[in-house]
Amino acid sequence: MNEPMNEIIPGLYLGDIFAARNPSYLRDHGVTHILTIARGSLGLLISTLESTDTEIPFDHRQIELDDLPDEKLLDQLENGVSFIDSALSENFGEGKECKVLVHCLQGMSRSTSFVIAYLVWKNRITVGNALEIVQEKRKKARPNSGFYRQLLEWETRCKKDKDS
Repeated sequence: MNEPMNEIIPGLYLGDIFAARNPSYLRDHGVTHILTIARGSLGLLISTLESTDTEIPFDHRQIELDDLPDEKLLDQLENGVSFIDSALSENFGEGKECKVLVHCLQGMSRSTSFVIAYLVWKNRITVGNALEIVQEKRKKARPNSGFYRQLLEWETRCKKDKDS
């Protein structure tokens, strides 16, 4: 059985809508930040959850994106990577580190793409290596073909930034 979310690297979780909508599960795992990668109402569900459960100190962001190969993922990657990096760099009172859940509906393509983009940017590794790291922890993680092509372009940009 697949878990609703999996820790890919310390503090960075990849998951689905079930993880994102379960306050006790999030609390048990110390999640403080949620990045929703979906168009429309999925993000509203999380915002509603946040406003009705004051025990959860979320910082929630949503990036509007459908799971379609021709969606402009590349235009959104910097925004998502910045949110993840900023959250993982924060401390949440009493020396506790912040933890981030990146999710979409199934935790398979959209959210996987953002986690891969973060790993490529942060660790200066290839998309292929990042995908292996992610799939080691979450077997069903698999960006759609259009997202994968755009991730390869992201990798090239990250390499150029490093070289300059």
